[in-house]
Amino acid sequence: MRSTLQNQSFGGLAYIVLAAVVLALGDGLVKLLSEQISVWQLVVLRGLVAVPLLGVFMWRFARHGLRATHRFWVGVRSLLLVAMWILVYLALAGLALPTVSAALYTAPLIITLLCALEPGRRLALGEIGAVILGFIGVLVLLRPGTSAFSPMLWLPLAGAVLYALAALITATKCRDESPLVMSMGVQIAFLGVGLIALGVFAVVDMPTSWQQAAPFVARGWPAFAGMDLSVLAGLIVALAVIAVLASAAMGRAYQMAPAPLVAAGDYSYLVFSTLWGFLLFGHLPDQWGVVGMALIAMAGLYATRGGGNDHGNGDRASGRHRLGQDSRSRRARPRLLRRERLPNAPA
Repeated sequence: MRSTLQNQSFGGLAYIVLAAVVLALGDGLVKLLSEQISVWQLVVLRGLVAVPLLGVFMWRFARHGLRATHRFWVGVRSLLLVAMWILVYLALAGLALPTVSAALYTAPLIITLLCALEPGRRLALGEIGAVILGFIGVLVLLRPGTSAFSPMLWLPLAGAVLYALAALITATKCRDESPLVMSMGVQIAFLGVGLIALGVFAVVDMPTSWQQAAPFVARGWPAFAGMDLSVLAGLIVALAVIAVLASAAMGRAYQMAPAPLVAAGDYSYLVFSTLWGFLLFGHLPDQWGVVGMALIAMAGLYATRGGGNDHGNGDRASGRHRLGQDSRSRRARPRLLRRERLPNAPA
């Protein structure tokens, strides 16, 4: 039995590392495409591929009904994640990939602070220390008052707040929802927001100065130029596949391994984002950037330890949890620190 659980833990860790690899690649591809198309083109084109692909995936692997139990909260969660990823995409257009990733990974610390607002909940001394350490890491990363500071860094930090709110909704209002149903909700929300934005740009002419200053967001459907259409189509399809693959890998990781182990493996994303940032763009963080990223990672890792092992060993060993299955048989303690990546993996 112990050997089986160890194998499942190793498998869960392998799944989360796989998700980190492809998610970091997906973010790099978004940054690559930010010079060619608008963010609204990106989310619509990817959604047109991802929604049918995810639908086939759900049909193939789902074991129970595919309807949302709490549609309102699934919708609110989806819109929060869409807003988060729009902010992240905008940040990627002007900042290095590792910097955006580190700022976004302050989310566990924000979740810790939000949990302290719960009546009767008091932060432990270690949790307070983790929040302070993470705050120092953010200051080192931002370096306000120096030439290294960029106001765009506030975008992924704001995205981290939205992610934290979405995670709390997932834990408190959507515990019984199928992960695949929630993933589909986010993809449909992306598609809907993108289509609405394109409709607005079709009837509203943005000032030329805005389009030149922020072409990634201030344009609706510009003509494709500078990249072969076959290459562009390939990148869009790759992003859609990444969204589905990462969503599935993340869900499987949390089903197989203890949440703290998976959360720790999740931070490998910072390593892979640095790797892809170097391979695709030649970007490497400076020494202070590395220090800031390390402080944020250490603080986040400590914060995620508070979740404990909320998996039922019997369920894990018997393999009853599958990708499309709902979570009613899981233990009641919410996993606040589960990553809900969905746009590039938004699940």
